[in-house]
Amino acid sequence: MIESLHGMLWGDILLENLMITIRKATKIDAQACWDIRNAAINKGCTGFYDAGDLLIWTAGELTEQFRRIVEAHFYVAEISDNALQVKTVVGTVMLDEPYAQLEALFVSPDAMGLGVGKALLKFIETMAFNQGIAQLRLESTLNAVDFYRHCGFGGEGLEEESIYCSPRGIALECMVMYKNLERPSAC
Repeated sequence: MIESLHGMLWGDILLENLMITIRKATKIDAQACWDIRNAAINKGCTGFYDAGDLLIWTAGELTEQFRRIVEAHFYVAEISDNALQVKTVVGTVMLDEPYAQLEALFVSPDAMGLGVGKALLKFIETMAFNQGIAQLRLESTLNAVDFYRHCGFGGEGLEEESIYCSPRGIALECMVMYKNLERPSAC
């Protein structure tokens, strides 16, 4: 469910005893976002990309630039365990509005398969649709192509092979994928 609360978008999805809440990220979330990014890349991309490239892609520490991007543009998914009253950031996403592009959709390996990625994707699709974006674009790693296809991205005329040129100097095969947004829908 997506609802407006004091001008901000929030999403809540209940999974048995776990509640997924999507909220605007803060600067304090930057380290968790960095750690989730690296863990998701290392878990999901192993076997699809060269191990040396993965080391380069995930090397280094959290930068001030990344911290600023998180604070300005990221949304995070938190899982709340109602029994333990604990909240844990388990996913990230951002919408690059000028380019109508979904970016930084990462899910912690511990939360993969719980619907976090689908919830984040639905959240961003709804946000994009509400901002008048008719088509959303993303650059998928090879391991995530099937996930995005399942969620309505790509298909005939809506995907193309490409190369992602990382600022760290590596070139990675990827799939540019599009989805026409008509109205918010679940994947």
